[in-house]
Amino acid sequence: MLSLSRLEGFVLGLALLYLLWRIGRGLVSRRLSVGAEVRSLVSAAVLLALFIGGGLLSHRPMLELVGLSPDLAAVDFHSHTSASHDVRGTAMAGYDTEKNLAWHDRAGFDAVFVTDHNTTAGLVPTDVPVALCRGREVSAWRAHIVLLGGELDSVRGPYRRDWAGLLQLLADADTAYGALAVASIPEYERNHWGRLDTLAAAGLDGFEVVNASPKANELSRARRDSVIGLARRTGKFVVGVSDHHGWGATSMVWSLVSVPGWEVEPERLCSGVVDALQAGFPAVRVVERHRLRADAWWPSWLTPLALLWETWRGMGWEMTAAWLAWIWALWVVGRTRYLPSP
Repeated sequence: MLSLSRLEGFVLGLALLYLLWRIGRGLVSRRLSVGAEVRSLVSAAVLLALFIGGGLLSHRPMLELVGLSPDLAAVDFHSHTSASHDVRGTAMAGYDTEKNLAWHDRAGFDAVFVTDHNTTAGLVPTDVPVALCRGREVSAWRAHIVLLGGELDSVRGPYRRDWAGLLQLLADADTAYGALAVASIPEYERNHWGRLDTLAAAGLDGFEVVNASPKANELSRARRDSVIGLARRTGKFVVGVSDHHGWGATSMVWSLVSVPGWEVEPERLCSGVVDALQAGFPAVRVVERHRLRADAWWPSWLTPLALLWETWRGMGWEMTAAWLAWIWALWVVGRTRYLPSP
């Protein structure tokens, strides 16, 4: 759940902590062995790589959202499969539609819009008990626009050419494709921040205000609140999305939409969500997890300590105490095993 800048700070902070540890250890023992230091550095790097790699590749059990009232549905409006170019060409090449829906099922989602880049090839029915909803992420001029619902199999136009092409896509989304258009982070923040009012007036239906990808997670709370204020004034809905590409097993945000009776008729959940979005700003309630944000007061080089602190705050004191107790218990057991016999 870290932003890109916080991920960089995490690595920097770990390097500084490691350096302080080795210097302190050397001062206490009053010994320095180049060979021992090289072995220690290599071991630390390997362990860090295994830790990060395991977290990225392992689809382990994860926190899920539970306890919703019967008419509320937890929805992800932006996710990807191996049909997207930036999934297909990576270690997640096997992340197909079934795996996508299984990931969302473990996180407590009821419906998922599969929005692969410029294709609908990922819209393949599966047996996973999560509603598969039609979507597509269109590459436009300096922007990514997520289209929800409608006829999306042949979305073609001069949308990448210039500003006029982007405006044309927003117009075509409704008239040609019968879809709702959502502006994706980080593109609208980086490239169109001063023109959000114009995009809203040109036919944009909604804004992402939380996006779990590291680049998009840089959005500050002040800017997020600014977009929410604009959406409230103009009657646009706001959503929180995973933008999931198959890496890791942590859901950061859920969007809740009221669709009365959907549990009795689950086959109409996708259409019910799209219909509910017509209400604009009141249609979606965004629930996001507590986390270390990019704009938190912690300096970048203290990110490892900040991450621990904010994780403990998010878990609550009882769970934090249990978490620490298990760590210390395992450490004591490990130390006991290797103590010399009397």
